[in-house]
Amino acid sequence: MQRDSASGFTLIEVLVAMVIVATALVAMVGRLGASSDVQRTLADQTLMLDSALDLIERQRLLDRVSGDEQDGEITRNGVRLQWKLWGEPTEMDGFFRQNVTVSLNHEPDLTLFLYHRITK
Repeated sequence: MQRDSASGFTLIEVLVAMVIVATALVAMVGRLGASSDVQRTLADQTLMLDSALDLIERQRLLDRVSGDEQDGEITRNGVRLQWKLWGEPTEMDGFFRQNVTVSLNHEPDLTLFLYHRITK
């Protein structure tokens, strides 16, 4: 006697497969959101670093070394950054430390420094 069986998937198998795919999609969408946050943070920190390097390089090119505190705002790529520049003597004779800090509202401050050799 020949048995007539239908080939294909049962309803339970299809539902299990859909649950597995839905779970995987939810996990992937969550990772994409986290990835975009990391990318935004890296872009902001790169912008802050470029600005700090620019400010410290301008100070390096000046012939004079100043301990005066300066601050201001700059706009780069549509983002407003606050900066502060100050100098301080070091414990080593003949060296002066120039500091620059760049701030962005939702990021930690970024500080760079440059040592100047003072010739007398």
